[in-house]
Amino acid sequence: MQLDTFFTISEHTVTFLFSVLLGAALGIVYDCFRAFRVIFPPAAKRGAVAFEDILFWLIYGFSVFCFAAIFADGRVRFFMFFGSILGFILYLVTVGSIVIGVIRTVFGTFYRILHKVYSALIEPFVKIFKIICQKAAPLFVINHKNAQKSKKPLKNAVLMVYNKYTNMEKNVRKRIWGR
Repeated sequence: MQLDTFFTISEHTVTFLFSVLLGAALGIVYDCFRAFRVIFPPAAKRGAVAFEDILFWLIYGFSVFCFAAIFADGRVRFFMFFGSILGFILYLVTVGSIVIGVIRTVFGTFYRILHKVYSALIEPFVKIFKIICQKAAPLFVINHKNAQKSKKPLKNAVLMVYNKYTNMEKNVRKRIWGR
C-alpha cells in the first residue's frame, strides 16, 4: 500500500503545465479589463483602474485556490504560482499585445468615424445654442436686477398679528362661552 501524500515528478510536471495554461487564461481575463480601458478611456482616469486591478487580483487568487483544490488535492505549491505567472506573462507578450493592438486600431477607427459624424450633425446645433445663450444671458441678468429693485421688503414680524385673541375669535368665544 502506497501513501497518497506525495506527488510524483510527472504529476508535478503536469500540474505545472496546467498552471501555465491557467496563467494564459488569466491573461485573457486581464485583456478584457485592458480592452475596457481602451474602449472607455475616461473611466481609466477616475479610479476605475484601481478597482479593475483589485478585482483582477481577487479573480486571480480565487482561480489559483480552485486550481489547487482540483489539481493538487488542495495543496498550493510555489511552482503553481510560478507557472501561472509565467503563462500570464507569455500570453501578454505574445497574443495579448496583438489583441490589444487590434482593439486599439478598431476602436480608434470607430472613434474617428463617430467624431466626424458628431462634427457634421451635432456640432452646428451646439454652436447655435451657444450663440443663443450668449445673446439671451444679458436679458436675464437685466430682468433679474429689475426684479430685485421692485421687490417689497417683508413686513416686520413684531407688527404682524399671530396671537390667539383676534376680533373673530373674541366674537366666537362670546357666543359659545358667554365671555
